[in-house]
Amino acid sequence: MQESLILKLIIFALGAIFIAVIIALVLSFSVTQKLMKHNAELIDQAKESDKQQASAQQTLYEKEHELLKAEEQLKKAQDKINDMMCQANQADHAGVLLQQEINDVTNVADMTDEQLMGWIDAQIESLGLYKNPNVTLKEISKALGLTQRRITQAIKTRREDNTLAEYLNAKRLLEGCRLLVEQPNWTVDAVAHEAGFGGTTTFRTIFRNRFGMSPKQYREKKRLMG
Repeated sequence: MQESLILKLIIFALGAIFIAVIIALVLSFSVTQKLMKHNAELIDQAKESDKQQASAQQTLYEKEHELLKAEEQLKKAQDKINDMMCQANQADHAGVLLQQEINDVTNVADMTDEQLMGWIDAQIESLGLYKNPNVTLKEISKALGLTQRRITQAIKTRREDNTLAEYLNAKRLLEGCRLLVEQPNWTVDAVAHEAGFGGTTTFRTIFRNRFGMSPKQYREKKRLMG
């Protein structure tokens, strides 16, 4: 009798345990299903977020590309405006120079030989005609728009260096003196060439005849004088 009761209790306990295990399995399965569903939802949300982010990045890239294109077009337009302004300024400058030349020619016709010499000197200086060692009266006449006779007459009004050759060499000497001082590293040959002399020997000879010293001595003297 007692053994039968114990057996019943054991069977009851085993049944209770089995039911508990079944319930636990059912609950566990349910929780697992919910977790899997939740994870799936999270994955879907993450994918959607990635899509939105990719779309946003694409939109941003397209906007940046449009902005760069707009900036490039703006730069081209600005360059075109600058070119037009430059051309306009050049046209204005050319007009001013043309008017000045017209005025100069008109004024030259009324100048005395002394006044004309001052004008000729300024033009030869400005154009650097004296720097050409082989320049001729004919070329100077063409460049200045004056007759050779008028130029020769104007040069004769000078107290010294009153021939074309003497006058041009005087201009070249002044240029040589300037270069000897301002370009201390230049050789005498380089100075002679830049000043417009046909050769260094000519430069040295004319320089010594005019100043009583060689170009090197002149440069040294100016250096010591500070």
